[in-house]
Amino acid sequence: MNDTALQSSPITLDRRLLLGEIDYQVTAFPTDDHRIDLCIVSSDGDGHVVSEISGGIAPADLPALTDVLTSTLAGLIAMTRARPAPAPAGLPPDRRERHPNQGVRWTPADDERLVERYRAGARRRDLMAEFGRSSGGIQARLEHLGEIPPGGRRRPPGENTGDQPADGPIG
Repeated sequence: MNDTALQSSPITLDRRLLLGEIDYQVTAFPTDDHRIDLCIVSSDGDGHVVSEISGGIAPADLPALTDVLTSTLAGLIAMTRARPAPAPAGLPPDRRERHPNQGVRWTPADDERLVERYRAGARRRDLMAEFGRSSGGIQARLEHLGEIPPGGRRRPPGENTGDQPADGPIG
């Protein structure tokens, strides 16, 4: 939707959602500066405000902000939850459950340990269990750290030829 369409059409969203005991009020409407004002307020059963967030959004940013907010809120959820006990050594977490550190920011110490363990030839399932992350999370971090090329496959230490690593691709 372009700015002209935003200003010429009366786009107003007023929505209420009741999830459990929390009532969510979502309001969005166009502004004179070609943005959308968005306000989300949650309140408990007694009407006391629990959370409130508001701000202006450029319509062109809506798709990207969806991804940014989803990722950010998932990370905040992970950071504020109590961490479960680590999986037994050598076993990846149950695939039907969330990995304990999914969405949690990697620390410099984690990065250093991951690179060290990877270079020492640690197996994918061992890295998954040790770091509480998915195979894709391990793959992405190794790519980010420059240990493997994007979309690249893991090779055992000292092996410079062949397409198939002994433990399969990280991702």
